[in-house]
Amino acid sequence: MILGNHDRGKDPSGETLLKQIRVLQEKYCAWELRIFNNQLNILSARPCSSGGGYYISNEVKAVYGPISEQESVNKILKSSEKIIKDFPLIVMSHAGPSGLGSDPSSICGKDWKEPSCDWGDRDLAVAISEIQKKRKIDLVIFGHMHNRLKRNQGFRKMFKIDKEGTAYLNSAIVPRYKTNKKGELFINFSWVEFLENKLTYISQRWYSEWGEICEEEVLFRN
Repeated sequence: MILGNHDRGKDPSGETLLKQIRVLQEKYCAWELRIFNNQLNILSARPCSSGGGYYISNEVKAVYGPISEQESVNKILKSSEKIIKDFPLIVMSHAGPSGLGSDPSSICGKDWKEPSCDWGDRDLAVAISEIQKKRKIDLVIFGHMHNRLKRNQGFRKMFKIDKEGTAYLNSAIVPRYKTNKKGELFINFSWVEFLENKLTYISQRWYSEWGEICEEEVLFRN
Protein backbone atom coordinates (compact mmCIF):
# COMPACT_ATOMS: atom_id res chain seq x y z
CA MET A 1 0.00 0.00 0.00
CA ILE A 2 1.12 3.53 -0.78
CA LEU A 3 -0.62 6.55 0.74
CA GLY A 4 -2.01 9.44 -1.30
CA ASN A 5 -2.31 13.19 -0.87
CA HIS A 6 -5.59 12.92 1.05
CA ASP A 7 -4.06 10.39 3.45
CA ARG A 8 -1.34 12.60 4.84
CA GLY A 9 -3.72 14.61 7.09
CA LYS A 10 -3.73 18.38 7.56
CA ASP A 11 -1.15 18.14 10.30
CA PRO A 12 2.23 19.85 9.69
CA SER A 13 3.71 17.97 12.65
CA GLY A 14 3.45 14.74 10.65
CA GLU A 15 1.87 12.88 13.58
CA THR A 16 -1.31 12.00 11.65
CA LEU A 17 0.75 10.54 8.82
CA LEU A 18 2.97 8.67 11.27
CA LYS A 19 -0.06 7.13 12.99
CA GLN A 20 -1.23 5.69 9.67
CA ILE A 21 2.24 4.35 8.89
CA ARG A 22 2.38 2.66 12.30
CA VAL A 23 -1.05 1.06 11.80
CA LEU A 24 -0.21 -0.24 8.31
CA GLN A 25 3.15 -1.62 9.50
CA GLU A 26 4.76 -3.88 6.84
CA LYS A 27 1.92 -3.20 4.35
CA TYR A 28 3.06 0.39 3.98
CA CYS A 29 5.52 1.18 1.17
CA ALA A 30 7.38 4.38 0.32
CA TRP A 31 10.53 4.47 -1.81
CA GLU A 32 10.87 0.73 -1.15
CA LEU A 33 11.00 -2.61 -2.94
CA ARG A 34 8.82 -5.45 -1.71
CA ILE A 35 8.81 -9.00 -3.06
CA PHE A 36 5.16 -9.97 -3.09
CA ASN A 37 4.24 -13.63 -2.57
CA ASN A 38 7.68 -14.63 -3.86
CA GLN A 39 6.39 -13.82 -7.37
CA LEU A 40 6.44 -10.07 -8.00
CA ASN A 41 8.78 -7.12 -7.56
CA ILE A 42 6.74 -4.18 -6.27
CA LEU A 43 8.69 -0.92 -6.28
CA SER A 44 7.00 1.99 -4.54
CA ALA A 45 7.60 5.65 -5.36
CA ARG A 46 7.16 8.89 -3.38
CA PRO A 47 4.33 8.74 -0.83
CA CYS A 48 1.42 11.20 -0.55
CA SER A 49 2.03 12.71 -3.99
CA SER A 50 -0.46 15.24 -5.35
CA GLY A 51 1.03 15.27 -8.86
CA GLY A 52 1.98 18.40 -10.75
CA GLY A 53 5.70 17.79 -11.22
CA TYR A 54 7.27 17.70 -7.79
CA TYR A 55 5.94 18.83 -4.42
CA ILE A 56 6.66 17.69 -0.87
CA SER A 57 3.99 18.60 1.68
CA ASN A 58 4.78 19.80 5.19
CA GLU A 59 3.45 16.51 6.53
CA VAL A 60 5.84 14.46 4.41
CA LYS A 61 8.73 16.81 5.26
CA ALA A 62 8.01 16.29 8.96
CA VAL A 63 8.30 12.51 8.57
CA TYR A 64 11.04 12.17 5.92
CA GLY A 65 12.78 15.55 5.85
CA PRO A 66 13.00 18.12 3.00
CA ILE A 67 13.73 15.62 0.23
CA SER A 68 14.68 17.18 -3.09
CA GLU A 69 13.46 15.98 -6.46
CA GLN A 70 16.80 14.34 -7.26
CA GLU A 71 16.93 12.73 -3.83
CA SER A 72 13.51 11.20 -4.48
CA VAL A 73 14.77 9.84 -7.82
CA ASN A 74 17.83 8.42 -6.08
CA LYS A 75 15.71 6.72 -3.39
CA ILE A 76 13.59 4.96 -6.03
CA LEU A 77 16.69 3.89 -7.97
CA LYS A 78 18.45 2.70 -4.81
CA SER A 79 15.51 0.43 -3.96
CA SER A 80 15.41 -0.82 -7.56
CA GLU A 81 18.88 -2.32 -7.09
CA LYS A 82 17.25 -5.10 -5.02
CA ILE A 83 14.94 -6.22 -7.86
CA ILE A 84 14.87 -9.98 -8.49
CA LYS A 85 15.50 -10.19 -12.24
CA ASP A 86 13.36 -13.28 -12.89
CA PHE A 87 10.19 -11.74 -11.39
CA PRO A 88 7.92 -9.21 -13.13
CA LEU A 89 8.33 -5.62 -11.99
CA ILE A 90 5.40 -3.44 -10.91
CA VAL A 91 6.00 0.19 -9.97
CA MET A 92 3.38 1.57 -7.57
CA SER A 93 2.70 5.25 -6.98
CA HIS A 94 -0.19 7.45 -5.91
CA ALA A 95 0.22 9.85 -8.85
CA GLY A 96 1.47 8.67 -12.22
CA PRO A 97 4.66 9.80 -13.98
CA SER A 98 4.99 12.83 -16.20
CA GLY A 99 5.50 12.37 -19.93
CA LEU A 100 2.26 10.53 -20.73
CA GLY A 101 0.30 13.41 -22.27
CA SER A 102 -0.90 16.93 -21.52
CA ASP A 103 -4.53 16.82 -22.69
CA PRO A 104 -7.33 16.90 -20.09
CA SER A 105 -8.15 13.29 -20.98
CA SER A 106 -4.52 12.09 -20.84
CA ILE A 107 -3.85 9.42 -18.26
CA CYS A 108 -2.23 12.06 -15.97
CA GLY A 109 -3.61 15.23 -17.60
CA LYS A 110 -4.92 18.22 -15.62
CA ASP A 111 -8.63 18.60 -16.28
CA TRP A 112 -10.03 20.89 -13.58
CA LYS A 113 -9.04 24.23 -15.15
CA GLU A 114 -7.42 25.65 -18.26
CA PRO A 115 -4.85 25.41 -19.60
CA SER A 116 -4.59 21.64 -19.44
CA CYS A 117 -1.13 20.23 -18.83
CA ASP A 118 0.81 17.14 -17.86
CA TRP A 119 0.15 16.64 -14.12
CA GLY A 120 2.43 13.62 -13.60
CA ASP A 121 5.36 13.25 -11.19
CA ARG A 122 8.74 14.19 -12.69
CA ASP A 123 10.81 12.22 -10.19
CA LEU A 124 8.89 9.05 -11.01
CA ALA A 125 9.30 9.62 -14.75
CA VAL A 126 13.07 10.02 -14.42
CA ALA A 127 13.37 6.91 -12.24
CA ILE A 128 11.30 4.86 -14.69
CA SER A 129 13.48 6.00 -17.59
CA GLU A 130 16.66 5.01 -15.74
CA ILE A 131 15.32 1.59 -14.74
CA GLN A 132 14.15 0.90 -18.32
CA LYS A 133 17.77 1.22 -19.47
CA LYS A 134 18.55 -1.90 -17.42
CA ARG A 135 15.39 -4.01 -17.54
CA LYS A 136 11.74 -3.99 -18.53
CA ILE A 137 9.12 -2.51 -16.22
CA ASP A 138 6.00 -4.59 -16.78
CA LEU A 139 3.43 -2.31 -15.17
CA VAL A 140 3.16 1.11 -13.51
CA ILE A 141 0.00 1.40 -11.44
CA PHE A 142 -1.33 4.57 -9.82
CA GLY A 143 -4.45 6.63 -9.19
CA HIS A 144 -5.04 10.26 -8.13
CA MET A 145 -6.40 11.50 -11.48
CA HIS A 146 -10.07 10.50 -11.50
CA ASN A 147 -11.63 8.80 -14.50
CA ARG A 148 -14.55 11.24 -14.77
CA LEU A 149 -13.20 14.58 -16.00
CA LYS A 150 -14.14 17.94 -14.54
CA ARG A 151 -16.11 20.57 -16.49
CA ASN A 152 -18.22 17.91 -18.27
CA GLN A 153 -15.32 16.86 -20.50
CA GLY A 154 -16.15 13.16 -20.49
CA PHE A 155 -13.81 10.44 -19.31
CA ARG A 156 -10.08 9.96 -18.94
CA LYS A 157 -7.91 7.48 -20.84
CA MET A 158 -6.99 5.05 -18.07
CA PHE A 159 -4.48 2.80 -19.85
CA LYS A 160 -1.39 3.32 -21.99
CA ILE A 161 1.68 1.40 -23.22
CA ASP A 162 4.92 3.25 -23.95
CA LYS A 163 7.51 2.50 -26.64
CA GLU A 164 9.50 0.37 -24.16
CA GLY A 165 6.52 -1.93 -23.66
CA THR A 166 5.71 -0.71 -20.15
CA ALA A 167 1.98 -0.65 -19.35
CA TYR A 168 0.49 2.22 -17.33
CA LEU A 169 -2.75 1.70 -15.42
CA ASN A 170 -4.67 4.48 -13.73
CA SER A 171 -6.95 2.77 -11.21
CA ALA A 172 -8.79 5.90 -9.97
CA ILE A 173 -12.34 4.88 -10.81
CA VAL A 174 -14.30 7.35 -8.66
CA PRO A 175 -16.58 6.64 -6.93
CA ARG A 176 -15.63 2.99 -6.36
CA TYR A 177 -19.19 2.09 -5.34
CA LYS A 178 -22.43 2.35 -7.29
CA THR A 179 -25.93 0.88 -7.22
CA ASN A 180 -28.10 -0.37 -10.05
CA LYS A 181 -31.82 0.29 -10.52
CA LYS A 182 -32.59 -2.56 -8.14
CA GLY A 183 -30.51 -0.94 -5.41
CA GLU A 184 -27.81 -3.62 -5.56
CA LEU A 185 -24.32 -2.43 -4.61
CA PHE A 186 -21.40 -2.83 -7.04
CA ILE A 187 -17.75 -2.37 -6.03
CA ASN A 188 -14.89 -1.55 -8.43
CA PHE A 189 -11.50 -3.29 -8.56
CA SER A 190 -8.66 -3.02 -11.04
CA TRP A 191 -7.77 -6.56 -12.16
CA VAL A 192 -4.33 -7.59 -13.44
CA GLU A 193 -3.12 -11.04 -14.51
CA PHE A 194 0.36 -12.43 -15.14
CA LEU A 195 1.02 -15.79 -16.76
CA GLU A 196 4.52 -17.30 -16.70
CA ASN A 197 5.89 -13.93 -15.57
CA LYS A 198 4.29 -12.06 -18.48
CA LEU A 199 1.56 -9.44 -18.22
CA THR A 200 -1.45 -10.94 -20.01
CA TYR A 201 -4.64 -9.21 -18.90
CA ILE A 202 -5.89 -5.94 -17.37
CA SER A 203 -9.48 -4.93 -16.76
CA GLN A 204 -11.76 -2.79 -14.62
CA ARG A 205 -14.29 -4.99 -12.84
CA TRP A 206 -17.46 -4.26 -10.92
CA TYR A 207 -18.29 -6.93 -8.36
CA SER A 208 -21.47 -7.59 -6.44
CA GLU A 209 -21.34 -7.86 -2.66
CA TRP A 210 -21.30 -11.65 -3.18
CA GLY A 211 -18.15 -11.58 -5.33
CA GLU A 212 -19.81 -11.99 -8.73
CA ILE A 213 -18.43 -10.05 -11.72
CA CYS A 214 -21.32 -7.86 -12.89
CA GLU A 215 -19.49 -5.59 -15.35
CA GLU A 216 -16.03 -5.66 -16.91
CA GLU A 217 -14.08 -3.35 -19.22
CA VAL A 218 -11.05 -5.10 -20.74
CA LEU A 219 -8.13 -2.68 -21.17
CA PHE A 220 -5.38 -5.11 -22.24
CA ARG A 221 -5.23 -8.71 -23.42
CA ASN A 222 -2.10 -10.51 -24.60
